Amino acid sequence: MKEIRQNSTRPAILFGEKCVKNVGYIDNYIFACEIEGGDHIIYSKPRRPNYHLMILVLDGTLRIIINGKEYKYGKNTYTNLPVWADIYEIEYDSDFKALVAATDKTVIEDIFRNRNPFPPDFRLRIGHSFGGDIFSEKDVRTLAFDIRNLIVSLNNKEHYFTEELNYSYFYILLTDMADMMWRRYSKGEPSHHIDMKRSESILKEFFTLLQAHIKEEVELDFYAEKLCVSKKYLSLIVKEKTLVSAGKVISTLRAELAAELLRDPELSIQQIALKLSFSDQSSFGKFFRKHTGISPLKYRQSLRKTLLTLRPSHSE
Repeated sequence: MKEIRQNSTRPAILFGEKCVKNVGYIDNYIFACEIEGGDHIIYSKPRRPNYHLMILVLDGTLRIIINGKEYKYGKNTYTNLPVWADIYEIEYDSDFKALVAATDKTVIEDIFRNRNPFPPDFRLRIGHSFGGDIFSEKDVRTLAFDIRNLIVSLNNKEHYFTEELNYSYFYILLTDMADMMWRRYSKGEPSHHIDMKRSESILKEFFTLLQAHIKEEVELDFYAEKLCVSKKYLSLIVKEKTLVSAGKVISTLRAELAAELLRDPELSIQQIALKLSFSDQSSFGKFFRKHTGISPLKYRQSLRKTLLTLRPSHSE
């Protein structure tokens, strides 16, 4: 057992580098690797990933403490580690094998904003839950194939369009996951909603309302009233389906919207604060720093002129 104090943007540090194999990455963009062997890491203080991580467990068991709660993932399961997750401890046994795909969170945001054939529930599961789904052997082979292709592609440094190429490989991975989840949880053809039991319908409607009102409405009472359910019942559904609180979902989506608006160079930070109904720029700055780890100004300064900023925005 050891204590980790390093501060690095590369996800390999998060897992303990001794077990990380076959790494491919573009700094601050996309990362993929294999993990083999056991380790037990306790952090001196909670770590929040700089990348959005997806871990596909091929064998063995992963035990991880997230936001103060213990989760376990076994063979043929996956977990998400969003950038807002506070990680206290990671442990995996000697026969552990996994594949990891990770990306700067703006890539996830960009895919759902500009190339979104996926139903809203899939976005919620990928962006705002810790996963845990058990896949069939066939599905695991498909996802493993996608991640290994991504690793190979990331190591191809001679390609002239390397960022676009690896964006495409990551998009293929998400598309295969969306297909698997659609076949498991829904009926009929994808139509941006999931027809299941009442709780699933309420979750979908809640997410739709969030998209329409997230700029000005932050209280759960507003959404519960619109859905004609109690605040307590709505909280229970959101917690059950996403494994995080409804308040966390609301604040995370507002932080994502803030990041999207900050990518528009024509908007000042003051204007963005007003659009999101903050009382002033200072309160907006505190909110954004709490949920992303950096100030709005530093986030804007860190933006790279890639396909993330060149694509047109759909924000109002």
